[in-house]
Parts: sequence; structure tokens; C-alpha cells
Amino acid sequence: MAHAVNQSYELANWPELNDLLAETEQKMTDTHRRELCQALDGHANALSSLIQVPLLDERRFYSLDTLIESASNETSQQRIDPAAVRGVLFGSDGLVRRAGGSRTLYLMEDIEVAYIVQRSSGVEIGPIITSGRNRLMAIQIMLKAAAPAANLGDIKLRCTTLHLTDRDSVERRIVLANMGSRTMSHAEARERRAGGKGLVVSSRAALIDSLLTVESNKAYPAAFGALVKLYAIENNLNGLTLDQYAATGVTTYNTLLKSNRDLNKRVDADTDFLVKMADAACGHIAAALPEVNASRERGAKSGKLAKVLVRKVADTFSLAVAAS
Repeated sequence: MAHAVNQSYELANWPELNDLLAETEQKMTDTHRRELCQALDGHANALSSLIQVPLLDERRFYSLDTLIESASNETSQQRIDPAAVRGVLFGSDGLVRRAGGSRTLYLMEDIEVAYIVQRSSGVEIGPIITSGRNRLMAIQIMLKAAAPAANLGDIKLRCTTLHLTDRDSVERRIVLANMGSRTMSHAEARERRAGGKGLVVSSRAALIDSLLTVESNKAYPAAFGALVKLYAIENNLNGLTLDQYAATGVTTYNTLLKSNRDLNKRVDADTDFLVKMADAACGHIAAALPEVNASRERGAKSGKLAKVLVRKVADTFSLAVAAS
């Protein structure tokens, strides 16, 4: 099933974490809840190694609001993994409870944020969370469970801060960080790499604008895939996951490119041609899904759907297509 891509890490935007919030409220001890509330009121230092109430303003501390809204600085948003969030709360180093009934008093690893800084041109973009979105969600759940009515926006979290020179460095950092914490899908990794070349996939409008200045035509397959994925989101398409829809688009473009070697040059000259091809492909998805789901052929659904869309796009724009 396709799920919407959020543009904020505000806990309320992620209903898939509601059950985890309820579990945290149930399992949190009264002592833990009282300590958190006292720390939020500035009367205790129970959070001093992890969270800071807005009394000091050290450079390595960021408000929850700042971290929540940092999604706006990303070219494509990372996934939130409920299992990983649960691990932060209840795993071997759980902040609420761990094996044996005790709990860990601090994160085992700080959230990491980065800024893109180009001093010569006065460019500074950030913060961008390069590692720790699941930790950010876990912190929000823990505090919400302890103090449901509290305004938490100005509470500050300690973060590691990096200064990098370009978007490509940020995206590579995100991919490397995720290799150590969760399995990043091929589709997401492609979008991250394309983001390093200037492609923005946070929305259809942003993607179309960024195509005009993208640094390499190697980003075109990811752009096509992202347009298909965004269409699936906007139209609440079921049948495939978001990553499968993105993979469908990538395969469709690459298959057409193999049979039409000048395709990249055509898009170089007119990026709107790529958008028109993607729109044509998207217009046939709903009708093709029953055929794809009923197919007994071996292989991924994304590949089967791409095979249908390649024929449709080729017919629409008089492109060559290899005989199957």
C-alpha cells in the first residue's frame, strides 16, 4: 500500500506510531514519568545528558521544533521505521524499559545533523538530520507519554553537528548512516544519490523545478521513478508499495533508454519531455494493476508493471521498444 510522504517529523503526523505511544504510556513507571516532568519544568537534571530545557543555548543543542521541521531542508525524506523506534524505547538499551526491567538514561548515540556550508558564496542550508530520525521520534513518544499536555517545541536535544560542503556529501552521509541502522531500500538509495546531483523529490513541483538544473542525466531514471511514486501517493494507489512504484518508474525509463539511445539527449534539451512520459505512464497504472496482480509469471510486481508501462509510453511518443 502506498503511504503519504510527510514533510515534518512531528509525532502527530505519523499515526503508525500511535500504538507505540500507547505502549510507552502503559509501561512507563511513575518514577520515570515524575522525573521527566520535573526535568521539563526545569527543577531537575534528569535529562541533562540527553535533553536540555531552554535555559542555556549551547551550539550543539537543537530545539525539538527545529529538528521536527528540518525535513524541509531535505531533497527526499527518509522513512520512519516503527520497529527501530520501538528498539530505542524498549530494546537492549531502551530509554523506557530494557531487559531486566531497568532503563537506559541516555541515547547510546547522539542524533547527527549536518549543514551545507559554502562560505565563499554565503550558502548555508540546514540543519539536515543525517542520522537519528527514529531516535527523534522515540524521544517525542517518551516525552508525550510522560507529559501529554506539555508544549515540547522549545525543549532541546544534544546533537552531533557536521559542516559539509555540498548536497552530495550529505546524501552519502545519510546512506552510510542508514547502512548501520536499517536496510535502506534501493529506491530510497537511488533518490539519495540523485539528490546529490541536485534532484529534489520532496514534491512534484520541486522535482520538476530541479530537473532544470540537475547536474547529471544519471538522475533521470530516479526522477521518473519519483514521479511515479508521487502519483501513487497523490492518488492513494494500492497494490504495490511506494518503493515498488518508484522501482517501476526507474525500470520503465531505463528500458526505454536501452532502445532509444538519444532519450537522455531529448530530455537534456527539454526536461518537460520526461515529465510528459512519466505522466503518460502514470495514466495507465490503475488499468494495468489487475493484470499485474493476476500474473503468474515469475518476477517482481514492479518489473511486471514496468513492462506494461514501457509499451504504453513507447506507443504514445513513437519510441522504439525491444521485442519481449
